[in-house]
Amino acid sequence: MAVLGAGDRGSIYAGFLAQSGATLAAIVDRDQQRARHLKSRLSSDALLFSNWKDLIRAIQAGSSPPANGRAAAKAIRKPEAVVIALPDAHHLEPAIAFSRLGISVLLEKPVGLSLSQLHRLGRHVNGLRRKQNRAAIVVCHVLRYSDFFGKIKCLLQEGAIGEVRSILHSENVSYYHFAHSYVRGNWRDSRISSPVLLAKCSHDFDLLGWFADSEFRSVASSGSLSTFLPENAPLGATERCTDGCPHSSRCLFDAPGTYIEGLPMKRELARSGFNGIALAARAALRFPALFRSSPGLRRLWPWPYWPTSTIVSGPVSKDAVLEALRTGPYGRCVYRTGSNQPDHCDTTLEFENGITAIMRLNGNSFQEARTIRIDGTEGTLEGRFGQGGDLRLHRHGGAKTRRIPVEVDPAGHLKEDRALCHHFAALMAALRTGQDQALQAADRTLHQVIQGHRMALLAEKSRTTGKTIFR
Repeated sequence: MAVLGAGDRGSIYAGFLAQSGATLAAIVDRDQQRARHLKSRLSSDALLFSNWKDLIRAIQAGSSPPANGRAAAKAIRKPEAVVIALPDAHHLEPAIAFSRLGISVLLEKPVGLSLSQLHRLGRHVNGLRRKQNRAAIVVCHVLRYSDFFGKIKCLLQEGAIGEVRSILHSENVSYYHFAHSYVRGNWRDSRISSPVLLAKCSHDFDLLGWFADSEFRSVASSGSLSTFLPENAPLGATERCTDGCPHSSRCLFDAPGTYIEGLPMKRELARSGFNGIALAARAALRFPALFRSSPGLRRLWPWPYWPTSTIVSGPVSKDAVLEALRTGPYGRCVYRTGSNQPDHCDTTLEFENGITAIMRLNGNSFQEARTIRIDGTEGTLEGRFGQGGDLRLHRHGGAKTRRIPVEVDPAGHLKEDRALCHHFAALMAALRTGQDQALQAADRTLHQVIQGHRMALLAEKSRTTGKTIFR
């Protein structure tokens, strides 16, 4: 495999695919320090490129260009697969280019930023099949591979609640996650990245179409940015959290507290129950000095995981994080970043088979979790994905609620990332042995994913125009 983008997503997928037996042949990233860090982490001899088009040319030539005037070109084998985890605007073009060469693609969402791009991808895949090109394109909608949502799909297929009538689904993005990604981070400006309804909620629109098992008929959406505005900044707040802001000790969004101490993540983990992780998080919050001085716990300070790991190139250190906060977007006051993404939004959908759904984006949640309720003619399914997970089945006329055991990470979706990569590795093995049904299933899923992206884009259009959009 080759990996395009050695950031958070690309590194995670590369690691899990390596565990599944894949060999890393090439890494593409304009930040060569970040590329070298991933290469070192995976103990790989992968070739490094700063541009994916250079990798294309090297594959076609059979060798990489010399690193300097004296170095010899290195032979490169055509990879079987490529992971594309570049910025949003750079997903579609390399996906088309590599699949034309017969290289299968594991593609981070979104697949396209406009309806015309979605149409283009659909036509491209149809063209591949007409030419007997068997390259698959799998989109990283990791929630489809979760135990939680997988069990919901199975229960609906089994008729556990009769015929589905309505779905209420909430994407509750924690206050600190929304601030990191959509206020300070790469998606703070929809004009140069993508709308949050696509960048974040394409997962959720995809799930709604999957559960409804139908094409959609209409989309209506409303919502706005209300929290992260200049007029909401406390009196005397500085432009950067590192400029001696007088509100730092009380601010929920204080950058050093978030990225060096990891306070929001520790609080989230502390609420996750009575497991070892939760107990350790509570201890870290109560005795912070212990975690800075104890040899066994010192590696947790500064906080080495997400989101801190996404704002530095290479290993996490206090100096590297402080430099990122002083010079980059993640140290800016959340009320002065100029973000244009809505922090709350409700979208109403109607499907061709009559099912209605409401998808709520909540960017002000105390907790990172998706909640869902599906009502049918014979029962109701409701649950929470996040913080341990909970799924319940209520049958009409029944005296008891059935609790369905589900496996969910305490925070995040690493289990689902791993399951996606195992699925992709299995698909590659199936393609290698000529199993056409596996490719056909992948194409059907891609069509559903494209429809979910269409819902997200039309929801954003409806939100900004105030009009209901019909298919």
